[in-house]
Amino acid sequence: MYGVVLDKLPRLTVIELHGYKDWTETLGYDREWLIQLRQSELYSLIQKLFSRNQGFVFPLRYDYYIALSNGIDKKVHEEIFTALLTSSPVPIRMVSVSNPYPLSAQLIATRILAYSTKNFHYIEGREDPLAILHIDVNNVIKTTYDTSIYEAYVEIIGFFNEIASIAIRYGGISGYLGGDNIMVVIPLENMMKFVEIIPDYVKVGIGVSYTPRKSIELATKALDKIRTSRNKKMVIYIEPSLDQELKPLLQAMG
Repeated sequence: MYGVVLDKLPRLTVIELHGYKDWTETLGYDREWLIQLRQSELYSLIQKLFSRNQGFVFPLRYDYYIALSNGIDKKVHEEIFTALLTSSPVPIRMVSVSNPYPLSAQLIATRILAYSTKNFHYIEGREDPLAILHIDVNNVIKTTYDTSIYEAYVEIIGFFNEIASIAIRYGGISGYLGGDNIMVVIPLENMMKFVEIIPDYVKVGIGVSYTPRKSIELATKALDKIRTSRNKKMVIYIEPSLDQELKPLLQAMG
């Protein structure tokens, strides 16, 4: 509808805990509590290592993670890789790729993990601003008390699955942040198409910047603006230095 094509390349890094399932099975039968503790410790470390370098991490199955890693160079990736090796109970494998479509970036990384014997890959490439959408479900507290804590949780998980499926159609990836918060990373050219098709009972804060943490900060600021005004579905904040570069997108949005 908007006719704006912006060929932007965000960087994604996939982290694999190689042989994780086999390791868990060495812990005895009374192991699930220990696995949960170890997973939370590793996730905390991975998030710290990337976020202190302006990145952000989505946990997937806890044996795989996707890091939004714009602006994190090869040297820092190598340092993160080494730090994780010393803390993980299993070998770490890492692949970092830049691609216009976050979905494609993780697919490329997956294929490299499947066929390569090397544990570390950093694929050089251009890195551009990325759009991050912070999505919040309306009236979730009321829904929780009208039904129950567990039923509201199941409803939110179902909604996350719906959002993630829509994002895939537009080349994006999604992460569940807890509560009623969902984050989507999507190509700039498909951003408005995605917003138009998702349900109306949500608020969408959008942030656009060179680094993941700044994009998320702007998206959260936009979401708070919607909560304050209560008359908009979407607000977008773009890092001021990018205004001229992204002017076609702003004009298309009116």
